[in-house]
Amino acid sequence: MYRSVNRHRNRRHALVATVVGSALVASACSAEASSNEADGRAHIVGLIEVKGDSPNALDDYNVGAQIAVDEINAAGGILGEPLEYTRIPASVTDPQNARTAFLKAVDLNPSAIIGFPGGGSLEALTRDVDAAEIPMIHISSDGKLARGAEAGSEWLFSVNPDDTARARGAVELSKQLGADTIGIIATDETFGRTSTENTLAVAETSGIVVEGVRYVPPTATDLTGPILEFQNVDTVVSWTFPNVLALQMNQMLQNQIDVPVITGNSGPLVSANDLAPREALKNLYAVTPCAPKLGESVAGHNFAATYEEKQGTEPTASATQVYDAVHFLAQAMEEAGTTTDHEKIVEAMRTIEWQDGACASRYYSDEAQYLGHQMIAESFAGEGSIVAEYAVPDA
Repeated sequence: MYRSVNRHRNRRHALVATVVGSALVASACSAEASSNEADGRAHIVGLIEVKGDSPNALDDYNVGAQIAVDEINAAGGILGEPLEYTRIPASVTDPQNARTAFLKAVDLNPSAIIGFPGGGSLEALTRDVDAAEIPMIHISSDGKLARGAEAGSEWLFSVNPDDTARARGAVELSKQLGADTIGIIATDETFGRTSTENTLAVAETSGIVVEGVRYVPPTATDLTGPILEFQNVDTVVSWTFPNVLALQMNQMLQNQIDVPVITGNSGPLVSANDLAPREALKNLYAVTPCAPKLGESVAGHNFAATYEEKQGTEPTASATQVYDAVHFLAQAMEEAGTTTDHEKIVEAMRTIEWQDGACASRYYSDEAQYLGHQMIAESFAGEGSIVAEYAVPDA
C-alpha cells in the first residue's frame, strides 16, 4: 500500500524565478566533506562526476541535483532546516576509485546518497552498501543491483525502471522503423554487456535478426571497423557511453552510412552537450525514461525552463532523473519525520508514491526497488520529438 505525496505546486512555481536567479551556494554543493550529523540537518551526498573528472564525465547529473537542492531550500528545506548537498567524484569505470568515493560518503553519515550512472562500479561494493546502512538511489538500471538480485541491497534503489525495459523498447522501436536486422555496438563493461544480453533475449522472441555484436572499449578512439561491419543492417543498437556514441555518430556521418541508431541515455547527453553535429544526429533515436522539454508534464516543462536558463541547453533524462531523485528523497524524509534515522527513511522510500516528478509522472518502489516505471523513444531529427511511449510493469 502506497501513501501518495505531492509537492505544493503553487509554492514551487512561485519559486522558479528565485531559483534561476540565485547562485548555487557553496553550502549546497561543496567538494569538501562536512557531516551534518550533529545538528540533524538533511544531507545528501552525490557520487557524481563533472567535466574534467574523467573522459566520460559530463555536468548534467550534478546540475540536476543542484537545481533540486536550491528549490528545496528556497521552499523551506526539509523538516524546516536547509538541505546540504556534497558532491564526491566517483568513477563509473574504476571500481577502486568508486569504492574510495563511496567510503568517503559513508564517513559523512549523510541522510542519503545518490549517484553512479554506471552499474559496474556499484556492483563491486554493494556489500559496503549493506554495511553502511545508508539509503542510496543509483542512476543505473543494472538488474544485478535490484533488491534480491546478486548485487542488490535492502538499502539500494534505482531511479530507473527495470533494466530490461530499455532493451524491449529498442527492439520495439526497431520494428516500428521497419527493421528486420540489427547490429549491436556496446561498450565492454557491465552496462554494455548487460544491455546487449537483454537485447539478444528480446530479439530472439520478436523476429528481429541480430547480425552481430561488437564490444568496444569505453575509451575507444576509432570505430571504423564496427560501423563498416554494420553498414548494411536495418538498425544499429548502440549501448555505449556518450563519448563512444558521439564518436560512432561522427564516423558514420564521415563514412556516409545512413542507418538508424538506437541508444539509451547517452543519446540526449550527446545532443545536449554538442558532442556531434546536428547532421550526424538525424538518424539517432534514444530509449530513455523521459524527454522533459518534449513531454506533457508541467513539472518537466518547469524544470526544463530552469535548466535551460542555467545551462543554455535543454536537460537530458539523466539530469532530470537526478533532480527527481533528490526531490523523492526530500519527500521520503518529510514522510519519515527524520533526516538521521536511516531505517525510517528507507521504509518511507518503500511506501510513498510521489506524483510530481519532472521525468516520471509518478515514482514508487516495486519489490525490486525500482522507482521509475516508464520509458519513451525520442528522435533527434530536427527539433526532436517523442515517437513512442512504453509502460513498464513492476519488477
